[in-house]
Amino acid sequence: MVEEKVEEEAKASQEEAKASQSESSMGLHPHGKMLSSYLGLSFSLFLLSTLHLKLLQAEQELVASIVEIFVSHREAWHREKKHMVDQIHTVIEEIACLRAKVEELERSEEELKARLEELTREVGEREEILHEPIKFPSIFFFSFSLIF
Repeated sequence: MVEEKVEEEAKASQEEAKASQSESSMGLHPHGKMLSSYLGLSFSLFLLSTLHLKLLQAEQELVASIVEIFVSHREAWHREKKHMVDQIHTVIEEIACLRAKVEELERSEEELKARLEELTREVGEREEILHEPIKFPSIFFFSFSLIF
């Protein structure tokens, strides 16, 4: 009986050894499980950090694109503003020229009105002279009658 017990214990220890070998080869050894968990966790952290870096890079690219779009629009707005300012200056110069022309025409109108009044007065004086009866001196009539 003792021999049978020893044989059974030997068989059990051999089976345990085989089982532990098969478990360790399959990664089921208690230290293997911890190592497996550590490797899995490390890989997960690596993936997370990689994804985080890619996210940061994508955000930076997005911000750079937005800045580039804003800069291009700003340049277009600046060109448009400059064009409008140039148009305003051109219109201001044109208004100044037109005001000078209006002043010149007003002066010319005043001169023409003055000249018209002067000519109207002269015409009136000449009409008075033409419509005024002619008074000949009596000698003129006397000499005229001698001739005929």
